Amino acid sequence: MKLSQCSAFVAVAETESFTRAGLRLGISQSAVSHAVAALEKELGVALLRRERGGVILTAEGRRALRHAQAVVHHAELVVVRARAARADDGPLRVATVPTFASQLLPRLMAELAATGREPAITVREADDKQIGRWLRTGGVDVGITYSTPPGVVTAPLVRETLYALVARGHPLAGARAVPYEQVARLPLMIPSWDPEAAVLRALREADGQLVPQHHIRDLNTVLSMVGEGLGATILPDTVLPTVLPDLRILRLTPGRSRQLSISTQSGEGDDGRVRAFAAAAREIAGRRINELRALAGRQSEVVAGMADRRVLS
Repeated sequence: MKLSQCSAFVAVAETESFTRAGLRLGISQSAVSHAVAALEKELGVALLRRERGGVILTAEGRRALRHAQAVVHHAELVVVRARAARADDGPLRVATVPTFASQLLPRLMAELAATGREPAITVREADDKQIGRWLRTGGVDVGITYSTPPGVVTAPLVRETLYALVARGHPLAGARAVPYEQVARLPLMIPSWDPEAAVLRALREADGQLVPQHHIRDLNTVLSMVGEGLGATILPDTVLPTVLPDLRILRLTPGRSRQLSISTQSGEGDDGRVRAFAAAAREIAGRRINELRALAGRQSEVVAGMADRRVLS
């Protein structure tokens, strides 16, 4: 029995898909299928069964999964311990969810470089699950995540808030706040990289029949489409540029926020580079949130002034 066969079996069982397992492991779907088939042949039992809804474990597969997961976990620990024994030099390897990568990370790297505090940094972008795997196997030194991936240590970074955005000429542009139910009825530009689908969950709670019109990966495309009056979007404040000439930022009711965290293999205290990076990240993230609040406040003053002029006229 090979480690690669156990890894393939565990990946399929956890993702319930040969395709997703291949993406997790960085190999083709057929390679995953061959590895699982070889393991089943060696063990003499069927571990998985394909059904219309996906892949499910057989009774034998359920019994074998716990032991296979232990094999894979201990193999990961061997890699982690070996890499931890190396000297603490080389670049700081950072993995981040797209929201932090969009605005905060470039500013963080630029400010660290300007002050001479910047360690050499390499960046990878992924979702929480992949970042957790990289941290556990020593593929990265620090991760910016939403959840707490198993086997890693997290500490708070910044709490981001969701806002609705519409074009300045949109009928809702004069509102100071808008309920989710109202936004759910508009043509929607939904960011396809949203790691927890927090936007979709919030909107579906307001309107169970919600069918988003567009799923867009590129943030500039989302902002441009909304600015042209093609619909609305909901985005976390951490991704918003400080200048939005064609857009109006609207507070959502009820408000909704979520925590961004710094994740490491064994805590920030074990690596001076991680401590410096984390401190600077918290400082810049806090400053960025204050800038956005000031921008939203200026917009509210403009809206209030327009309302006053309408009353006076």
